[in-house]
Amino acid sequence: MKTKSPKLNTSTQVQELKEKLARSLADYANLEKRIEAQRQMYVTLATVNIISKMIDVLDDLYLANSHLQEAGLKITIDKFVNTLASEGLSEIKTNTEFNPETMECIATVPGVENQIVSVEKRGYSLNGQVIRPTQVIVGKSIEVTGSDAKQSN
Repeated sequence: MKTKSPKLNTSTQVQELKEKLARSLADYANLEKRIEAQRQMYVTLATVNIISKMIDVLDDLYLANSHLQEAGLKITIDKFVNTLASEGLSEIKTNTEFNPETMECIATVPGVENQIVSVEKRGYSLNGQVIRPTQVIVGKSIEVTGSDAKQSN
C-alpha cells in the first residue's frame, strides 16, 4: 500500500481549496449582480405601474382644461407634466405618418394612406420604452374597383 507524503497531499489540498474559494467568490459576485438586476427590474415595474396611473389623471386634467380653459388649471397641468418628465416620461410625438411601433390605429377613414387624421388618446414612453401607445385614426385610400367605376357612370 502506497502512502503519499504529507507535504504533497497538503499542497494538493491547498490548491483544491484555492480553486473552491475562487469559484465561490465568482458565484457570489454573480449572485450580487443578479440580485441587483432583479431589484432594478422591480423598481422599474413599480415606476411604470405608478406612472401609468398618473397618466390617467393627466388625461382627465387635459379633458377638464379643454372645457374650462382656466389659467390655474393650465399651470397645474404644466407642473404635473414637468414632474412626470423629470421621472423619464415623455409624450409620443405624432408626425403625419402612422408608426405601428408607437401608435395604435383604432379606426380608418377615407384619406391619404397611412396619414394620421386625428389623435384620440395621447401616448407616452418612459425612458424610451412605450408604456401606452398613441391611439390614432388613420387615413386609408379608397380603391375604385371595376364594378364601382361602372356604377358611377
